Amino acid sequence: MKTKLFLILLLSAFFSKAQVLTETFQGTVFPPTGWTTSTTQPTRPWGFTTTIFNASGQATFNITGGKSAGIGWIAGANDAHLTSPSFSLAGFASASLTFKTKLGYEYMVTPNPNGDLKVEVSTDGSTWTQVWVEENYGPFTDYETLNITVNLTPYVGQTNVKIRFRYVATDADSLSIDDVVVTGSATLATAEASKSKTTSIYPNPTKGEVNIKTDKKIKSFTIVDFSGKSVLKTDSKKVNMSSLPKGTYLMNIEFEDGSTSTEKIIKD
Repeated sequence: MKTKLFLILLLSAFFSKAQVLTETFQGTVFPPTGWTTSTTQPTRPWGFTTTIFNASGQATFNITGGKSAGIGWIAGANDAHLTSPSFSLAGFASASLTFKTKLGYEYMVTPNPNGDLKVEVSTDGSTWTQVWVEENYGPFTDYETLNITVNLTPYVGQTNVKIRFRYVATDADSLSIDDVVVTGSATLATAEASKSKTTSIYPNPTKGEVNIKTDKKIKSFTIVDFSGKSVLKTDSKKVNMSSLPKGTYLMNIEFEDGSTSTEKIIKD
């Protein structure tokens, strides 16, 4: 009975979603625990909308809960970061970031493209990759609440992920963000699953040796257990799992072209 219950719980975990990071900016201290900020304009830092906008005499762009995180405009150039604590996407097959934002269209996009709100991702804390910018959303009304979703699936398997909201502007506009959530899922979305059909692993289930069939050049692959722990990593097209305990694992495959594939594998 206990074995059956464990199996049910394991399968439930495999097909479930989990919130990896969540921040609503409703605390009393800014930045929230684990978050960091920086700015090239000391009078225009990231902060609570109820504090920074009131101090500069600007409109308060609250989104939910009475206050949000925000930054005010200034005539001079500003490059300011709001950076999350690190989090792990090991053990997931897909992941996404959602957040809400209010910002000006006229002075950020057109006809006066004076600034950008960028979302960037790092896996080492020093090299950052842009994954979203406000122009990606398309036309919107000044200061309406935008609900943004960013695909983080390329970063599954990584254990030291950070996101940062980067405000780069010169005489642009104020903005705010809120309800930041990173979600990991142990199942691939339909579109992602169809992409992974070019890759197959066999035999599955396996008693030890696993082969990877693909028309792409493999950079590396990592096998993780359901605690998120990396238990095996190699750059070969063949791996031996004989030393691993019986159970269900995820194989995260990274290709030389930058694409990834995630497969479930069962060790008998």
